[in-house]
Amino acid sequence: MDLRHIEHLLPHQIRALSGMVDRFVVTIDTHQSRSGRYRVSNFDENLARMRQVISEAGKSYPQLEVADVDYSEQMQREVAQYFFGVDSIPVKAWDGGPFYAYFFGLYIAKAQYVFHIDGDIMFGGGSTSWIRDAIACMEERPEVLVTAPFPGPPRADAAIFGHGFEGTSPSKEPMQYPAYRHSSVSTRIFMIDLNRFKSRLGVLPLTAPSPLQRLKSKLLGNPPHVREAEALMTRTMQTSNLFRIDLLGEAPGLWSLHPPFRSEAFYQRLPELIQAVETGNVPQGQLGHYDLNDSMIDWTSAREANRWHRRYLRMLRHRLAS
Repeated sequence: MDLRHIEHLLPHQIRALSGMVDRFVVTIDTHQSRSGRYRVSNFDENLARMRQVISEAGKSYPQLEVADVDYSEQMQREVAQYFFGVDSIPVKAWDGGPFYAYFFGLYIAKAQYVFHIDGDIMFGGGSTSWIRDAIACMEERPEVLVTAPFPGPPRADAAIFGHGFEGTSPSKEPMQYPAYRHSSVSTRIFMIDLNRFKSRLGVLPLTAPSPLQRLKSKLLGNPPHVREAEALMTRTMQTSNLFRIDLLGEAPGLWSLHPPFRSEAFYQRLPELIQAVETGNVPQGQLGHYDLNDSMIDWTSAREANRWHRRYLRMLRHRLAS
């Protein structure tokens, strides 16, 4: 499903981060969903083309490694034991989203500090020291489990908009550059200290979905056993009094943007959008927003197509067809 943006965004991500990290590990989830929003046609063709794109990107960055998500019984047991203390975890969450694949990616990186990013994340600011700044933040604050870049291009007053996870809200963190403290995690982008995870948390609980979520999962053909990865991480952080800090870092800083939708207009304009982000040529209306908004691209048709009732009707049709 990521092919059309990976072609442009993987080289962009390498440009943004390669000077700060030891290596990239690109994980490819080859598990094929048969229904729901993660179902895709011409799967094999897309997968083959994606391997070509990643191979091309690796020619200019030798520290790029590729790992298919390993679904062998032995690897699933290793990952499940490391993060959950059990022998097996579901492949997918109740909503059909990735579950095992996220934790496999963290595990296979074999590092204390792992910076996880989804394939559609963009980076602006141009910092060459953000990773160092984020590690310093975690080392100085024992209550910080994860960090992330600043959410969107910063405003002069450093205000941010659109945050909060099921009633949570961020607070400004006293640092020498703009930063916010959160009690939630987004799996789209975060850097985690796995040593701190093991010493402070040990393992995560496999929290079950609500009755309504289980009903939806059965209707859509998804396994009804576990909440989303970010929900588990968020609840565990909250009960353990741990936090996430989003920080800009030393000037010029690092910030992220995420496209909330996909549309033909988005794919057509993606090279132009990347250039705007890399050069900092973004409109005033985008400042302080971590999702790419209408000030940069008109999402009207994509937003209409993704209203909840339309989305669920599509998923039900896919379910019936499969």
